Amino acid sequence: MTTSETERVNPAVRRLRRAGLRNTVARRGVLDQLAHAVGGRGHLTVNELYQALLARGVAVELSTVHPVLRQLVELGIAHTVPVGRTTTFGLADDAHHHAVCGTRGDRRQLPAEAIAASVAAARAVGINTELSGQPSGDVVYGRRARCRTTAR
Repeated sequence: MTTSETERVNPAVRRLRRAGLRNTVARRGVLDQLAHAVGGRGHLTVNELYQALLARGVAVELSTVHPVLRQLVELGIAHTVPVGRTTTFGLADDAHHHAVCGTRGDRRQLPAEAIAASVAAARAVGINTELSGQPSGDVVYGRRARCRTTAR
């Protein structure tokens, strides 16, 4: 794990402890994997997360991953991004937004500055885009150029 991943996970572990939860193998594995899933995609489905945990040698059951993710979302440590009929999960430690291809479900993180004008416009009409004060970000749905040309 790189220093930046550690820097992302340590505050999450402190939040878990403040909430009275232990830093179990399952919770730490999920946090480490979410921190590792940075860059272009940055978010994982439950199955992607579970498979990545197994690949890293973390002994955890799929039935454990679900409640761990639910706890992390409830605490504001993680957030969700709907992609088609599934949900993806990412760390909610920095303000960022998401672009999702409606055809293939590909997702990319966008920096907060990328849609600052849209966020300002939403606030101007009384819509707060940061639910519960957490940096959950906004989701922009569309199609990649490659998907638009193949759909014709």
